[in-house]
Amino acid sequence: MMRARLLLYRLSSTLLGQAILSALSFGVSVPFLRQKTAGTGKAREPARKRPFLVLITVDTEAGYVSKDERRVWQKEAPEAFQGYHAGIRNLRRIFSKHGVRATFFLSTHCFSSAGGEYARIITELKGLLKEGHEIGLHPHPDSDRALRKKLGREFPATSCFFYDTGQLLEFINSSKRLIGEHLGKPAESAIKSIRWGNWALNTDGAKAVAASGFLVDSSATPGIAGHEGDSRKFDWKKAHGHSPWRLSSTDYADCQSTAQRGSGVLEIPIATFSFFGKAMRADPQYSVLLRKAFARYHAHADRSQHPFPFVVMTHSSEATLREGSPTKAALELENFIAFAKTFPDVEFTTALEARNKYLKN
Repeated sequence: MMRARLLLYRLSSTLLGQAILSALSFGVSVPFLRQKTAGTGKAREPARKRPFLVLITVDTEAGYVSKDERRVWQKEAPEAFQGYHAGIRNLRRIFSKHGVRATFFLSTHCFSSAGGEYARIITELKGLLKEGHEIGLHPHPDSDRALRKKLGREFPATSCFFYDTGQLLEFINSSKRLIGEHLGKPAESAIKSIRWGNWALNTDGAKAVAASGFLVDSSATPGIAGHEGDSRKFDWKKAHGHSPWRLSSTDYADCQSTAQRGSGVLEIPIATFSFFGKAMRADPQYSVLLRKAFARYHAHADRSQHPFPFVVMTHSSEATLREGSPTKAALELENFIAFAKTFPDVEFTTALEARNKYLKN
């Protein structure tokens, strides 16, 4: 799995590789996107009345990209804080250039930094707030040293599957307090969106998210599961919907959950697509494949009753090399933004704004 992903990363980072992917992009499809006309079983074209919302979401963590395109993640390199300062800085420049506001899901591990590095991180985080970006929460209990220090113990996993609701509530509330201590109470109070680390939400996690006052969760990766044998387990195989749904406190993956059966949390899933049968997330690193998937969503997603939110995800650590310069992944994100802006009815929004727009219509 990791080797295949690294191969795709390397392919998308060269002109020849992009040409190969472009030639193969006919293999991109989006299962369960089109609705069927009653009595015929045939896909029908949806009415297009509402806006097509684009959400750029950033899982904000330690780490960086090596020269050979390998991702160095927070758990492997917890001292690699450039993912927080250089990564955010590189992304802020892109978003400022294109007039885009994004949602940064923050792992509070950054508050374990010290000295000049801590000062640079706080400057970047406050810059996000000043520029109108949204800061949400991104729990990674097993690699978050600030959370570990606050609670006085270590944790064996990131995935919600390894904890009960009470423990998950403790992680959430302590992480929110850390944000308040370092960025101020207004920043803590403004946290209304969450994405669990490794997309590893479950039903206990859904209960904790609802009890904590969140309005948006964006952990779902419809049709995708992974790490079933380790501490990063996530499982969204049963969730086949691409439109938002009320997050259920009885079955987190029930994407048919209604306002009556669901919680007050709106699940806004990460966009997913298939490439020759392989399920993939909407990640800018997939280059021409992501652009092909975006075009399919734009053409076929149902916007007759509500705006449709298309969620793209990346990592702050993927926007920086070890020395702090921008990566090819950051360039691909910029290319995607420019591409998406050529389509009609497109609006870039934060996760919380998308929730409000969706429920308003």
